[in-house]
Amino acid sequence: MRLNQDAGIPLPGSTFDDYLAGLPSKRRVTIRRQRRAFAEAGYELRTLRLSECADAAGALAAQLQARHGHPADPAFMAGLLHDRADGMADTGTVLAAYTGGQMVAFSLFYRHADTVWLRSTGYDYARLRGAHEYFNLVYYLPIDHAYAHGATALHLGMESLRAKTLRGAVTSPLWAIEGS
Repeated sequence: MRLNQDAGIPLPGSTFDDYLAGLPSKRRVTIRRQRRAFAEAGYELRTLRLSECADAAGALAAQLQARHGHPADPAFMAGLLHDRADGMADTGTVLAAYTGGQMVAFSLFYRHADTVWLRSTGYDYARLRGAHEYFNLVYYLPIDHAYAHGATALHLGMESLRAKTLRGAVTSPLWAIEGS
């Protein structure tokens, strides 16, 4: 029984430009514009271990959940991230955007073998600067990180397939076998 689609972006070559080269011209222009707007927004970018920022990330993850109709308690979300840090030996990497000394957006991912696996993201929507934060933290910065660490793919999961395929993701079906 087919359940859903999974998505991942293959990362050819060794640089972000190699990734871009595989996309249509119009998409390359859009991505360059989105990256430029994010860079010009002036966020302080930090790369952290999950244990260093689980409370702040949990509060932002709760805002993301609420925005999509799934209210979540920030303390509960922070607890989940603390548990994830403990359970994964604190191997998660957080890319975070800060303004005024406070985290306003993040993405959490793990590296395994030759793949970067995106796991979580969150945003302080009231403090974002309208600079394509989502696309930069979910796609472009993790792709940069993947290339810097020799990864050849970015795994993105099942949601928002259109946004993923527009950025070069390949989808594959997920299957399950019914038990008797």
